[in-house]
Amino acid sequence: MPLESAMGANSGLLSYQEWQSHEEDKAKKRPVAEDDSDELTPEEQAQFKILRYCANIYDDARKAREPYETFDIAWDLFIGNVWPTRWPTWRAKITVNKIRAFITFMQAVMTDNKPRILIEPTVPGSEDAADLLRKLVDRDWDENDMQTKLAQFVLYGLIWGTSFMKITYDPYGNGGRGKHIATPIVPYRIFTNRTATCVEDAEYIIHVEEQTMGWVRRNFPQKAKAAYQARGMRQGGDDRRQKDRDFIREGDVNETERIITAQSVNGNVSGPQWSEAGAQYMEDDGDTIEVCEYWLRDDSMEQYERPKYVNGKIKMKPVVLLNGEYDLQIVSQKMSISEIDGAPVVTPVRQAKMEPVMETAWRPKYPNGRLVVIAGGRILLRDIPVPFQTDGFPFAMWKDYDVGSFWGQGETMALKDCAIAINRIVSQVYDILEKIGNPSFKLKKGGGVNAASIKNKPGFVIAMDDMDSLAPLDKPPIPREFFELYNLISEAMAEVSGVNKAATGQMQGTNTAFATMDQLQESGAAPIRLKVRNLENGITRIGRLRVALIQQFDDGQRPLRRPDHEREVDEEGAVVEPQSATQIDWQTYGKKDLQGSVEFGVVPISSLSTSPAGLWNKWMQMYKDHLVDRRWWHDKMRIEGYRTELPRMERQEAADKQAEMAAKAKGKPGPAPSSAPTKRRKAPQPPTSNVSTPQQNAAVR
Repeated sequence: MPLESAMGANSGLLSYQEWQSHEEDKAKKRPVAEDDSDELTPEEQAQFKILRYCANIYDDARKAREPYETFDIAWDLFIGNVWPTRWPTWRAKITVNKIRAFITFMQAVMTDNKPRILIEPTVPGSEDAADLLRKLVDRDWDENDMQTKLAQFVLYGLIWGTSFMKITYDPYGNGGRGKHIATPIVPYRIFTNRTATCVEDAEYIIHVEEQTMGWVRRNFPQKAKAAYQARGMRQGGDDRRQKDRDFIREGDVNETERIITAQSVNGNVSGPQWSEAGAQYMEDDGDTIEVCEYWLRDDSMEQYERPKYVNGKIKMKPVVLLNGEYDLQIVSQKMSISEIDGAPVVTPVRQAKMEPVMETAWRPKYPNGRLVVIAGGRILLRDIPVPFQTDGFPFAMWKDYDVGSFWGQGETMALKDCAIAINRIVSQVYDILEKIGNPSFKLKKGGGVNAASIKNKPGFVIAMDDMDSLAPLDKPPIPREFFELYNLISEAMAEVSGVNKAATGQMQGTNTAFATMDQLQESGAAPIRLKVRNLENGITRIGRLRVALIQQFDDGQRPLRRPDHEREVDEEGAVVEPQSATQIDWQTYGKKDLQGSVEFGVVPISSLSTSPAGLWNKWMQMYKDHLVDRRWWHDKMRIEGYRTELPRMERQEAADKQAEMAAKAKGKPGPAPSSAPTKRRKAPQPPTSNVSTPQQNAAVR
């Protein structure tokens, strides 16, 4: 018997041939590993490489953001959810949401006025382009309802400390004429690298959004089937399903299931405690899929052919065919005499075709960055160079409190402890008052009173055998320290937030003059003005991005219009025609009219609310000091009837002055002055009370 057969028969071991056959069968059934790219095409290998790279940087960005993730706490404080999960039902939960009141007040003050945008030329010859760009940016601001979006931009920053605005352009929008788009983005949908401090120095920015399958079908019809199979999946795996939430779309639902207490029983500050968000927040929606936009800085280079220049001219060479002969072309004709019969013969003149001499050079493959769009963590929807010729990524941001990192600090975290304490005080005072109104009783055992019959109802009679059997418990008075502490914490919150009495207009009766009010409000609103300076840095960034997109895409398909009623009144004082007779003057332009080196800026503190009295006093003083003339002052203050009455007054003054000069020349006294005096009337003094005058009401309008 052979040795292998004997071993198999006696020991139960497989022969080598049988073992090798089993291993081959296992190898055939084993699935291909993810990093096994031998059987992939070059295009599939490139897609697999970018998918793996994006997954790695996404994990790094998530880990880098974890120390700054206070989104849960900030949102719960904003909606007033400051109570622990296990709060006794018999204890009062009265919420005085001062944080929301402070934030909405700041939001209204910071966005009260439309920001005044300045676009100045930086080189000679670009003055007209700067003026035209200013008009186009102003038109885009109004058409896209940017004032409302700016209010959202400010609100997100005040709640979470950081806010983003995405500035893009849709060439197919607005009926194919193109549309400028600005989208406020909440900070918990943004990720970036660990070392970034702002948008300008970020290596990459990841924007994560939930999109419907309809959006995928409209924009990526070839990938819709694969995306439908991957719906519900997310970049980064299942470990973040219970962590990522959409607070804006979620609203105030289930608010009793979350936060929070910032202080433990013994009074020491401890970490916030809240329960995990319920499964309803992250349930897989059958019609939505997570789409991640990766805006990357990619320094990859690519080769390309370019003409070779010699002494400032393109070097040319003759075109050679495949057979090695020159490719000739007829350039002219010449007359010659035939040697056979002496007759004139026209013969063509041929020369070789010339082509530029090409040389190989290197250029950036992604000069403006790289855009990668991934759905469901594994479906590559798009991988293209960024189509926008902007300075960096198409994002603008602002920080409430800029502490030097990419993520700022919001108002909610600064007021957290005060908000929790002030609601505790109010609730405890309410508990005491409720116990006084519905007191507890002392009942003597065997006193002849049924305890179940005792009810604290007006006029309720209790039958008793012994008058000493029942007596209410003594209730101590409410300590005045409760109210003192409440006022102390309220003032502390106002001081921390900057929303003090001067900012809100709550002044003493002795300080009612307009000038005094303006000075006190200006000094009291210094913390808010600091926030506005940070905000205007973000608005400046928005303007730079918008100007770059206008210069890139706008080709003059939508001319600007200038109504006649916006023109100044001529020297003869022509009366403005009614609105029904107004003619429209169209200002046409082309792409070349928009090109030029310009500098963008925002008028400092232009978005803050302005006191009508302060505005009136400022321009009145300039008018009194002859820094502005009467026509300019009336136009600025919008005095009622200035377009018709002011020219009439000027014509009458000119006629009176001419008559006076003629009378002096004849040696006779001049005529009596008419209703319109020849001398400039003395400007009215600023009012000293808070009662608005008609001129001030006109200034407000």
